[in-house]
Amino acid sequence: MKQKYPNEDVISPGTVVISSVGNCDDISKVVEPVLKKDGGPIYYINLSADAFHLGGSSFAQTQNKIGATTPDIKEPLAFAKTFDLIQSLIKDEMILAGHDVASGGLITTLLEMCFADNGLGAKLDMNSLAEEDTVKMLFAENCGIVIQAKHESIEAIFEANDISFHHLGEVVEGDEVQILNGTESHTFNIPELRDVWFETSYLLDQKQTANNLATARFNNYKNQSLKYTFPSHFDGKLPVIDSSKPRPKAAILREKGSNSEREMANAMYLAGFDVKDVHMTDLISGRETLEDIQFIGAVGGFSNSDVLGSAKGWAGAFRYNEKARTTLENFFKREDVLSVGICNGCQLFLELDLINPEHTKKSKMDYNDSHKHESNFTSVKIQKNNSVMLSSLEGTTLGVWISHGEGKFALPLAEDQYNIVGKYGYAEYPANPNGSDYNAAMICSPDGRHLATMPHIERSTFQWNWAYYVDGRKDEVSPWLEAFVNARKWLVTKGIDAVVEAED
Repeated sequence: MKQKYPNEDVISPGTVVISSVGNCDDISKVVEPVLKKDGGPIYYINLSADAFHLGGSSFAQTQNKIGATTPDIKEPLAFAKTFDLIQSLIKDEMILAGHDVASGGLITTLLEMCFADNGLGAKLDMNSLAEEDTVKMLFAENCGIVIQAKHESIEAIFEANDISFHHLGEVVEGDEVQILNGTESHTFNIPELRDVWFETSYLLDQKQTANNLATARFNNYKNQSLKYTFPSHFDGKLPVIDSSKPRPKAAILREKGSNSEREMANAMYLAGFDVKDVHMTDLISGRETLEDIQFIGAVGGFSNSDVLGSAKGWAGAFRYNEKARTTLENFFKREDVLSVGICNGCQLFLELDLINPEHTKKSKMDYNDSHKHESNFTSVKIQKNNSVMLSSLEGTTLGVWISHGEGKFALPLAEDQYNIVGKYGYAEYPANPNGSDYNAAMICSPDGRHLATMPHIERSTFQWNWAYYVDGRKDEVSPWLEAFVNARKWLVTKGIDAVVEAED
């Protein structure tokens, strides 16, 4: 493996990598390495059951040493028992946050659990670890975990199962981690050390990212907090579908190299559609005419290793195949249909000029300002709009995934000439990952029926899809599913013989 740069190739070191996998039977029962401000106490469990050793540690390497003694797992059966108990406590929602102790040791783990939030610190007493050498205690990479419990009742469970644990302290408001060990007292400034922690990525980013955006990322990443505004009417429940009534028909459009077709199909199905898979070969051959379809979704895809070329190849398949071109043109001439193009599908819609065909100057999707692929979890603010899919979400700010290399909306006319229905939560990079004109993330046809969006709303339809969700919510679906429900409801109002929700 190697990474290519303009003037050099960096070859990966010859390190043995051993990977393993484990079954996860409930993806919603997970904890993240972020301490909760309103959570309970912080605990450390030394899974190695070994004394603290610096051999092989990152700290030793910074001192140009390797060390002769490395920590080991002394009691494998106890390790397995503790692991199983931790899993059951996570399922029972007794643990709010957790992080393994690995590269950098205990101090790195504790700091990283504070990095992902602002105004979050911790006050910790390490005396129960019985290690006088504070450096060894903080930087030894013994196999272990740090958890934040819901409340102190977890201690009785540990004791009943003969699990050794250390109550380290509590979360506090502020920007410091305070550590007490014997007569020593140490204070670590979180914002300063977070920048130190991020600097390695920043230095690599400088070699890979154009237009000085690596510096913009470094300066902005801690100032672009994910802040949401959910719809006041949103209850987080799955739509209730009347199975006795027929579903309106939707179609997934895809080409070689497409992806996310299953996520799109699932969102449509949950919203009440009967979903058909339509490949370009179906359109080119004439096997599919879309005459019975009321809603189409053009899905995402890759720029490399396929025929798509950020939808240019896909658009060519329509342009230069008469049956496919005629089928799509006939669909968009109808006034009783809807469409959504997501990511690669968004690029397709603009390449074929399906959103604003009335414009004399054509809009297009251009390369990201960073000149590289961006994959990130960001947020989108839904503007005042007439979009069939998004009008009910007006005024909300929602988290969403993006993943693209050519996601920049290049809009040559004045902003008021476009129906921009969604903008990124922050106009600056990296929250705006591509530098789109007018901070555009989603645009719609003037009549609101055809939506083109670079953010992957279909990959963000469940709470567990989101990298960060609102604490305390137990939603079955995220607000993004409402966009697909709105599509089905619109078709119902237009006289389509379709399913309606029980409450309708």
